[in-house]
Amino acid sequence: MSYISKLQASIRNSRSVLCVGVDPVPETFPREVRAMEQSENDMTVFFCRRVIEQTKTGAAAYKFNTAYFEALGADGFHVLNEILDAVPSGKVVIADAKRCDVPHTNARYKAAWFDRFGFDAITLSPFMGTDTLAPFLDDAGRAVYALALTSNPGADELMTRPFGTEKSLSAYIAGRLREVSARYPGSLGMVIGATQPEHYTPVLRAYPEAPLLIPGVGAQGGSVPELDRVLSGHDGLPLINASRAVAATDPSREEPWDIQIRHNTDRINKLIATISQKYQTKADE
Repeated sequence: MSYISKLQASIRNSRSVLCVGVDPVPETFPREVRAMEQSENDMTVFFCRRVIEQTKTGAAAYKFNTAYFEALGADGFHVLNEILDAVPSGKVVIADAKRCDVPHTNARYKAAWFDRFGFDAITLSPFMGTDTLAPFLDDAGRAVYALALTSNPGADELMTRPFGTEKSLSAYIAGRLREVSARYPGSLGMVIGATQPEHYTPVLRAYPEAPLLIPGVGAQGGSVPELDRVLSGHDGLPLINASRAVAATDPSREEPWDIQIRHNTDRINKLIATISQKYQTKADE
């Protein structure tokens, strides 16, 4: 099955373009979890598996930021594997690794994240040149989301500045990614931040069929109505990521912490319902 086919099926089955970010920080776990007489690693497995359990009906994808597992030390990847086992079959899983290196090194990253861990997609930085993306693009069942317009404030230092004849460096990157995508069977998409709607138009015009991974909704304050507006003519399937907005819980509320996560997911899905409906229809087509 191609990556796009799997993504289409997952969007149809979940009726959503929501991607849940799995970014575990043990110090911020609900107090009930931190009170358990378990190791930090065991708590992380327990917490993340509960997040997946409470979000699985309303999420099309899960994005695992690898830094949070590397921070656990030598056993962090064992923890990651245990959590990956809890993701239901058919969901898209993304390694948010943001790797950037020469092609022969990236080939080993590909062996790690695609072959060893079984991720469907990975985030990569294209700033050493698009040739570095090639090792990840030889399989139609896999995908790359290259950083094009990130959601952090520092993106303005480089990405939104004019570049040559292009409106921005981000627009130039988008055009190059489109050129590269035509040469490989793997899917090549873009990471664009929901906090940057004023810079979207030239980027999306340069690569209108790009699959998109969109962080910045929720804790970073990205506007969903503005996102809906700028995606109105975009053909590529998007995934809208939410991490802290899903996992945040309030100990003063009467609801159990895991039920709060389910309700957080429902609330986000209501916010993005118009976008999800549009791309569910595209997936059906």
